[in-house]
Amino acid sequence: MKEILMYKQPAGNWKEALPLGNGRLGAMDFGGAWRETLQLDESTYWSGEASEENNRADSRELLAQIREALLEEDYERADELGHGFVGNKNNYGTNLPVGNFYIDCFPEGRPEKEWEEAAGADTVTDFVRRLYLEEARSEVSFKAGGSIYRREVFLSNPAQAAVIHMDTRPGKPFALRIRVEGIASRVGITEERQQDYLIRGQARETLHSDGLTGVNLAGRIRVVTDGYHHLEESGIWVENATRATLLVDLETDMFQPDPEETAGRRLEEAWQKGYERLRQEHIQDVSALYNRMDISLGAEDMRELPTDERLRKQTEGKEDPGLAALLFQYGRYLLIASSREDSPLPTHMGGIWNDNIYNNIDCTQDMHVDMNLQMQYWLAALCALPECYQPAFAYMRDILVPSGEKTAAGVYGARGWTAHVVTNPWGFTSLGWSYNWGVWSLGGVWCAALIWDYYEFTGDKDFLREWWPVLKGAAEFAADYVFPDEKSGFYMTGPSYSPENMFSVDGKEYFLSLSTTCDCILVREILDIIAKGYQELSLERDSFLEKCLEIRENLPPYRIGSRGQLQEWFHDFDEPIPNHRHTSHLLGLYPFSQIRPEEQPQLAQAAYESIRRRLEDFEITSWGMNMLMGYYARLCDGEKALAIYQDTLRRLVKPNLSSVMSDETSMWAGTWELDGNTGLTASMAEMLVQSHGDVIRILPALPDEWRNGYVKGICLRGGQKADIYWRDGIPEKVVLVCGKDEKRLLCYGDQKQEIDLKTGERKEYSWKSGKFEIVQAGLRRQ
Repeated sequence: MKEILMYKQPAGNWKEALPLGNGRLGAMDFGGAWRETLQLDESTYWSGEASEENNRADSRELLAQIREALLEEDYERADELGHGFVGNKNNYGTNLPVGNFYIDCFPEGRPEKEWEEAAGADTVTDFVRRLYLEEARSEVSFKAGGSIYRREVFLSNPAQAAVIHMDTRPGKPFALRIRVEGIASRVGITEERQQDYLIRGQARETLHSDGLTGVNLAGRIRVVTDGYHHLEESGIWVENATRATLLVDLETDMFQPDPEETAGRRLEEAWQKGYERLRQEHIQDVSALYNRMDISLGAEDMRELPTDERLRKQTEGKEDPGLAALLFQYGRYLLIASSREDSPLPTHMGGIWNDNIYNNIDCTQDMHVDMNLQMQYWLAALCALPECYQPAFAYMRDILVPSGEKTAAGVYGARGWTAHVVTNPWGFTSLGWSYNWGVWSLGGVWCAALIWDYYEFTGDKDFLREWWPVLKGAAEFAADYVFPDEKSGFYMTGPSYSPENMFSVDGKEYFLSLSTTCDCILVREILDIIAKGYQELSLERDSFLEKCLEIRENLPPYRIGSRGQLQEWFHDFDEPIPNHRHTSHLLGLYPFSQIRPEEQPQLAQAAYESIRRRLEDFEITSWGMNMLMGYYARLCDGEKALAIYQDTLRRLVKPNLSSVMSDETSMWAGTWELDGNTGLTASMAEMLVQSHGDVIRILPALPDEWRNGYVKGICLRGGQKADIYWRDGIPEKVVLVCGKDEKRLLCYGDQKQEIDLKTGERKEYSWKSGKFEIVQAGLRRQ
């Protein structure tokens, strides 16, 4: 089923524009009639620079003093010391939007006077703009003066270029004016050279760096037309054309020694192929990834309505399960567009798109690793896009590990590597520069866990061997970061936060403590990964593994507090912000599987209580809502998960289906974060199937509103893929394509039965008389 976003009017603002991307270049297409606006972004367009002075020299001494104070439960003293336990921001920088690319169209030829955007608008009829997810291209069409005008935009990964094509039917000549204006820095067309028009810019700003440091940008525009074109002060003019194709590339010197030459070479190769071949190769490239999955969650009777109208009707209470399926695929589309195998960097907070909000507040447009980067990638392997993980893995190995080793040694006296809350392409792994959010040391551990996630879904042992040093380095840090406490008998972590949250003692609020539940979850997870990795790779048992096992078995356990909640801290502290946006003490429930409700009902009930308390006036964020959906999915409560989904649509999802961080009145000013959409897709997938250990759970949290549907091509841990069909909330057919020989438990509701899977085999089951029966088994169909 082809998924399309469709609108009857141009975008009036950023949250109505349509996102396009090739993993490095991003564009927000506003889709006007006589004026097209494309906001262009490039993932390496960063201000700032690398620094060897992000870690403070006295950090190790402060670490010991703070630990001593916290062991004595002297939180006042720890708080005083903690204000110095931070990193140096230096020229940290931020990813900046490049600029707006304006294309003005003149249907009667070049005007004698300056043309205004509104001129001729009343002559336009049948206007429609679309985003075709399967083909990753936008299209605008309308009628005017007896002609049909059509414009198409796509950002090609094979060509590494943006392609904008315009034509009329019948071929009535038109004129174009093309301009480039920087948004947060000075960017513009500078000169004409041979066949191309050069774009230059510098990523410079003064809030997150000194205004003198950052990358240099070089880009090119090539015009291919049956008319003629030239450069004037007012822009590039194309005249007497019935069709025109613009090829655009932007490059920086972050990784390219000669960005101008690179852009020229790429446009020359694209020009040699021509528009039709570029289009064909682009569609083949994207659709090969996108079409690995298909989903239906019920009726599609609102499919022909404009997307913004569908969203409005849904928020007014009209059921539209087809919109939920569209949002599911939209998250996959956005990850494909922002993170490809050859992407130079992983996604930042906005993916590769930038609404220029974070650049103007303390929270930069960077990689946050206390939740956001991880959530942006959770759907990758689960939703049949494991290749999209690769930029995050390369970033860890090439940038975070070398810098993080220095931070681990300098701040903690530890082996291995670490990262804290925020990171950037310049290798920032230090403590954050602000005490109220920066003291949390397990961002690197959580990032490394993504490597194991990939392995669990693919079973690729060559991959695991290749990336084992990154995993082991994260575990080495964790093993050295913990320390034994004779009083409690546990290995303790800290000083640390439960990310960005506070507790109170005797009516006073504090940040720092030891062994927050979040810390213990992550240390336990990475040590458990190491134990499994030794087994998977047939490595000899050694002293490091022995130490990991000892620590894992002697970490503080989960605890249930006096209010029936899962404790967020080692002690049952009072909670001054019970509705806090972070729920990191529940990570053992989701995304990890340390808490399994069927096996640990008391902990599951405590998690329920923690969620209930948070939901009382919850501090709404897009990723926070996605976590709540994920928790309810793991607790097999589909109706509560659906209620969170519906509340997300009502509060956060905008006309272009972007799920923004918060409303415009918050300190985040309604900025878009990519994890709002990718995290939504991941949590929806958890409602449909879960696979941990030896259990495959079918439709564990299916709400009644999605009672009829199917999902095809969803991936399971162990290397299996599944197609699941259901009617009236009951599975009709389950098809498994087996990745390896193993026995699993296939579960639906309270029923479990053992199944025997063989490598490459395709097995089809039907649900009859309260159990799964084999309908067909045989070799996998190619």
